[in-house]
Amino acid sequence: MKTINKFKLLTIIVALTWGACTDDFEDINTNPHAFNSVDPGTQITKIQLDLSGNREETWRYELGICSPMVQYFSGSWWCQHGGQYRVVERNHWFSLWQESYPRDVKNVIDVIQRTKGMEEYQNTHAAAKILKVYIFAKLTDLYGDIPYFNAGKGYTDNIFQPRYDKQEDIYADFFKELDEAVNLLDTSKPVVRGDLFYGGSPEKWKKFGNSLRMRLGYRLVKVAPAEAEAQIKAAINGGVMESNDDICMTEHGEYSFQAGENRGNGRSQVFQASENSEGYRLTNTLVNFMKNTADPRLPIYGGTYLGVNGSEYGQDITEYLQLGITHGAMWWNEWNDYGDLVDDEGNYIAYVPHISKHMQPSKYVAALNAPFFHMTYAEVEFLLAEAAIRNWGATNAEEHYRKAIEASMAHCALYPGAPVISEDEVNSFIDANPLPASAPDNMRVIHEQMWVNFYMNGVEAYADYRRSGYPELEPFESVEWYSSGTGGVIPRRFYYPDFEAINNPESYQEAIDRLGGSDDWLKPVWWDKQ
Repeated sequence: MKTINKFKLLTIIVALTWGACTDDFEDINTNPHAFNSVDPGTQITKIQLDLSGNREETWRYELGICSPMVQYFSGSWWCQHGGQYRVVERNHWFSLWQESYPRDVKNVIDVIQRTKGMEEYQNTHAAAKILKVYIFAKLTDLYGDIPYFNAGKGYTDNIFQPRYDKQEDIYADFFKELDEAVNLLDTSKPVVRGDLFYGGSPEKWKKFGNSLRMRLGYRLVKVAPAEAEAQIKAAINGGVMESNDDICMTEHGEYSFQAGENRGNGRSQVFQASENSEGYRLTNTLVNFMKNTADPRLPIYGGTYLGVNGSEYGQDITEYLQLGITHGAMWWNEWNDYGDLVDDEGNYIAYVPHISKHMQPSKYVAALNAPFFHMTYAEVEFLLAEAAIRNWGATNAEEHYRKAIEASMAHCALYPGAPVISEDEVNSFIDANPLPASAPDNMRVIHEQMWVNFYMNGVEAYADYRRSGYPELEPFESVEWYSSGTGGVIPRRFYYPDFEAINNPESYQEAIDRLGGSDDWLKPVWWDKQ
């Protein structure tokens, strides 16, 4: 209750103080360090909640595009772009840009500028720099070249048409910013203000900063391997996450959707938007992969229920029925009644209508107060396993792989009401699915398991898929009455918003020219070298 009350209080503060942002312009301009409008800690809180608590935003770019693209979800009409078709309504769905720039980017740049050189806010300043990299990394990894160096400076510097910077240059600055940030973090100084990730802990932020540096360093493996190696080694030497206590996550409150509400989990609000979870179903790609490896996470990821109405789940028959749906299909495409369900001894369980036969996002991951994992310790251990294989500052890939699986299965228990996966189950899974000794199978297995671990974070899964090529996904081509809008090719980036051609035409056109003359979602971003 303390956490939820804190969300409530801080949301009220945000509402009250945001309304005062336009007061006393002259005083604010005279002294940029005068926090008489919005305290930087309040802005940090707002940024963190918005990153995963905005239903309308995550509905589109995450659950409508990225997660279907990597074949976690299908079944819903909202998954249309993930099925590589219906591209005509693109601007409405590729919405991260128009949400993030005027909100997250503007606030984080403001915090960084106002807290620079202030000893009392040194750790807040450092954390904001790490948040800046996290926010911009998501943007550039999805769109490619984007406004970066001059973004968010309309109010402070009168820059209203920032240039689109090259992703290569943006990444170079990412590593500079992360290096500066982790070196600024100081346990002798006041904690990070308004921090919901780590309760203000500079030590935790340092580990997150270095872990993020390692994640981003791997993006350069194919385009700048020497730089990738240098950044990964620097991150490891600086100190990365060491346990599930270091997970970077937002603990959401149990709030249903309403306009402006960001305290609940935005993804969960989508799943509970209406009857039958808006049609969202787990794909055959995911379900069959996890069944083939006897993965105990599957009944935590997905569930089979006789009817769902918002948060009210019907009879749980997951134990008896675990079916996925063809990626790219709608839940009604694969039409046939399942019929009577019986157990192995032939005992009648229930009648299962078609609408209920495919696995849905489980009641655990769809809980309104489910946490969102920005970066997990499990991911870090998978990346350390890869570093050990490459001899890039780590050793014993098998040990890191084991720790990664253990951590991934353990953090599943953080979903409300989810069962704890036993030690015996974990060990049995690892014994049956060991890390192969040689390439390329060792890399394949690491990234297949990364893909499983990234469930509910389709943005990062989509980035890792483009970087590694794993899992080896079969592109969507056609199903019944519609077909792929890309000729069966999985897209490599997001479209720019159409309004950029009007609002920032010169910079926009320069970026389009670098893509070859058209805003093509099949063109890879800089680091996505095939």
